[in-house]
Amino acid sequence: MTTTQHNPRPGLIFEYIYTGEAYFRATLNDDLTVTMVDAQTTRTVTVGSLYSLGTLEMWARRCLATLRGEATHCTLGPVGERLAQRYAEGCKPLGNKRGSAFHRALGRLGIPSHAHYEVCGMALGQPVSSLAALSEHDARKAWAYARREYAPAHAA
Repeated sequence: MTTTQHNPRPGLIFEYIYTGEAYFRATLNDDLTVTMVDAQTTRTVTVGSLYSLGTLEMWARRCLATLRGEATHCTLGPVGERLAQRYAEGCKPLGNKRGSAFHRALGRLGIPSHAHYEVCGMALGQPVSSLAALSEHDARKAWAYARREYAPAHAA
């Protein structure tokens, strides 16, 4: 999950330039809006709207790829570097202790233990063989799916 701090420092998130054909610049403003500039337009939107659309997570992935040297034509600003570092923290595997706690939480929703991997796989659109190996991001997606699909039936 990618969120903003309570009082984030404004600045450049990232700038993407591809041989003069494409240009995009995103800057965080101190009023929790983001100004986006491309070759044709300038627009300012709230961080909340970007979060709800999944744009912040997409940008965080791009910033992390840039930080790791995997993305080209992209320059990070200080906000983008912080976004990438926080996103990377969420990419680490849960580990055995938290994976086991996730199994217990799914059980409390009424999901049989033999179905935990299948439920998480349905949520993520790919096979899951270990909850301990899930990233924080994937675990949160799987948990949201499980609560949405199973909590109402369990509560009834």
